[in-house]
Amino acid sequence: MLYPSCVDLEQAVPIEGGKYLFHYTSYSSALGILLSQQMRLSSLVNMNDPLEFQDHHNDGVVSNDNPTNEECAARLFMFLNAVTEKENSVRLACFSMDTPFPDKSERGQTNYYNNLSKGWARSRMWAQYADNHKGVCLIFDKLCLEKEFKGSFEKSSCETFCDVVNYTNNLNPIRNAFDQSCESFLTPDRIKFLYQKCEDFRDEQEYRLLLINKALKNTDELVSFSVANSLCGVITGARFPEENKLSLKKAMDCCNPKMKRFSIWWDYGEPNLNDPAYWKSLMPEDAADENNFSR
Repeated sequence: MLYPSCVDLEQAVPIEGGKYLFHYTSYSSALGILLSQQMRLSSLVNMNDPLEFQDHHNDGVVSNDNPTNEECAARLFMFLNAVTEKENSVRLACFSMDTPFPDKSERGQTNYYNNLSKGWARSRMWAQYADNHKGVCLIFDKLCLEKEFKGSFEKSSCETFCDVVNYTNNLNPIRNAFDQSCESFLTPDRIKFLYQKCEDFRDEQEYRLLLINKALKNTDELVSFSVANSLCGVITGARFPEENKLSLKKAMDCCNPKMKRFSIWWDYGEPNLNDPAYWKSLMPEDAADENNFSR
């Protein structure tokens, strides 16, 4: 597992999007992940994008062959079963990644050499998912995370996918694919639409871990996987409460004493990371382990 440093996280964005993935969450949720070393997967109905959580049961029957009323009813029944299967079977975990800049375009010239393109530095993500900057951003070794995720589920009964989310406002392909006549939304040619979101979400630069388990019978069934070998750092928000720092540190040490510790600060809107050595001040000098704060 890779352990990041400030230099690693603040260096120029690589073309492939970086070695690390970032997950924004609240203080209490972070404690749960750290102490259990498990991450819970979400169902589609709990997502924020209407394209994912919206109930499509009321769509009209799509057909050009003048079906009878009985045929329409059968197709509608098949469609409702397909919707239910998708909602029950799909679980996912969402992460942000560094914005890749494969060329020196105008956008690249503007953002390539500052931290605003980094996966840990998205102010809207801090506000929305990390309790208005009072939460944390968890850092994961990307390759280790993918390996842990794929190894957590039986290949005979589950399918796992790891890929970037694509952003587009052209919804005609997904509309045509999810018509009333389809038997399943989870066929190989339709799974790609589980990696599609509207352009309004593009700045999240999401990297998604996706599980399909058709043995799941409802959206409330809890599914989690181990992150013990991939969780490698924590960044606290700009408003992270002082009184929570020691308990967070203890949870991190319980999870992995080698884990990296950072805090974010903003200079005229530009994000920066502090020297992890500031965490040393949370412990008495005679009890502080210098190695834990100098990596």
